[in-house]
Amino acid sequence: MGGNAHVETSTEMTMFNMKTWLLTILFFGLTGCASLKYDGPGTVQDFATARTECYSALQGTADGEPTVNCGAWTACLTSKGYVKDRYGKFDVEELEMTISCSD
Repeated sequence: MGGNAHVETSTEMTMFNMKTWLLTILFFGLTGCASLKYDGPGTVQDFATARTECYSALQGTADGEPTVNCGAWTACLTSKGYVKDRYGKFDVEELEMTISCSD
């Protein structure tokens, strides 16, 4: 029985795990760095007004901090004509219009 059985060494397993770990970190790191953009009608001022209206209508509190439900937030902006679009003209980070939302 002269098989060529290959037994994985701990070094091979460690290298595989390390590569998998690094690829995972890279993937989430790159997607996390993507800027959040919206597209829709009007000017930056129109977009800012729509965001303020949605925030005022949906704002609640959790643990004493202001919060907005993510689904309701997206629905409100969509109802005003603004949708998430990676190539959109309204970059919320650049415009310093980020909010925190929760599910």
